Amino acid sequence: MAKTTIKFAPVVSVLNMKGGVGKTTISAHVFRHLYMRLQKSTLLVDFDPQFNLTQTIVSQIDYEKHKKDRRTIQAVMEPEPNQSIFQVNTQLGPPPAEDKVSIRLRGIIGKPEINLSLVPGDFGLVKYSLITDQKVLNPIRERFLTFIMEARKNRDLICIDCNPSSSFMTLCALMASTHVLVPVKPDRYSILGLELLDQFINDLPLLTNKPKIVVILNGVPRANYDPTVENSLRSHPRFGPVTLSSVLNVTKLLEASPGYTGFATDKKHQWRITPRISAVVDELAGHLGLK
Repeated sequence: MAKTTIKFAPVVSVLNMKGGVGKTTISAHVFRHLYMRLQKSTLLVDFDPQFNLTQTIVSQIDYEKHKKDRRTIQAVMEPEPNQSIFQVNTQLGPPPAEDKVSIRLRGIIGKPEINLSLVPGDFGLVKYSLITDQKVLNPIRERFLTFIMEARKNRDLICIDCNPSSSFMTLCALMASTHVLVPVKPDRYSILGLELLDQFINDLPLLTNKPKIVVILNGVPRANYDPTVENSLRSHPRFGPVTLSSVLNVTKLLEASPGYTGFATDKKHQWRITPRISAVVDELAGHLGLK
């Protein structure tokens, strides 16, 4: 009898060392549209202590219920977190199954296996930035990596929304990733964040398998736009070839709104932004091997 070969899903960390470049926007709206357009079973993982991704797409009432039920990323890291923010639980055991901590956001009628789900974020992750002893944190990291590896067996794609730093969580995400999607705004500070991230990845001895970098320009003005920074990026010998030709323009449809919880492509005037996101999705799918 022939052996069944398991095809592991690509894992994409959305990350830039500079904040404010739109990583949560990308994680929420681009990957939601990718799930629907390509019909790929997609898992979003909110790995930022600020959990902006979760707040963007899940109401506060629902989130509080999920947190009470321990359906957040904190349960992936530790079965029962230590009461002290400077200590971790030493009795870890295996991580929970994905369906025990994720929440289903969208589904396709007649195709229950193809769905969009989220592992909600949790402010409790901040504790891992306060603990300096890496030996204490190593079992936590291995538990997270095991969780992602198991989830890859049942998904077509996993997206990890990261915090903009070189923290313990950043290392965990990079070690789990096959790709890093770097949102960049057309300003020199965003490019600097990209260069720092690339150096960080290359210099990390624990990263034996370096994830592939893909760059996306976000927040490009439609009018009075100076393309100097973009031209510099596209002509860069290292980053030019991995920068998507499709860009995301400045639009209120992609902005977070206090009166709206959900995805941009579900909004009333979504047709104004959907073609641009579709172009990004189609190009990104090629880089991820999803086509």
